[in-house]
Amino acid sequence: MKKIMLFAILFSLLCGVTDGQAFKGNNYASDAVRDYFAGRDTGVTIVINDPRLDTLINRYIQSRVEIGGLKGYRIQIYFGSGRKARKEANEAKASGITLFPTQEVHILYQTPFYKVRVGDFRTRNEAFIWHKKIVKKFPKAYIVNDIINFPEL
Repeated sequence: MKKIMLFAILFSLLCGVTDGQAFKGNNYASDAVRDYFAGRDTGVTIVINDPRLDTLINRYIQSRVEIGGLKGYRIQIYFGSGRKARKEANEAKASGITLFPTQEVHILYQTPFYKVRVGDFRTRNEAFIWHKKIVKKFPKAYIVNDIINFPEL
């Protein structure tokens, strides 16, 4: 029994070594593909579409520009009214900028309320990820629907 096991192990090792040496320098598949495309143009794709589609796209872009952005989400970190609301809103904005430098911080004044909101998030999930970080510093923060700025391309 031991002789048969030893023979099987040696045979498998010998087959593995010879297979590895046979294909070491020969990559037949990539050579065939390279030869097929050698000296050929890579090609040009021409898209033919209905002009009405371009009209719809332009209307959509124009409607987004008119409202000043896209529908999205922000995280509201301050909401207040009264005599000290403006000062408190500016303080909340300053601390938001220092704590979260990668996010935009916005102050909104909707009579008689001051609101400070952080971020321009396209999805609620993206806002929720940041909400978990922000709520550690601003415990009363919550996610709100808002018109967000266009993302940079």
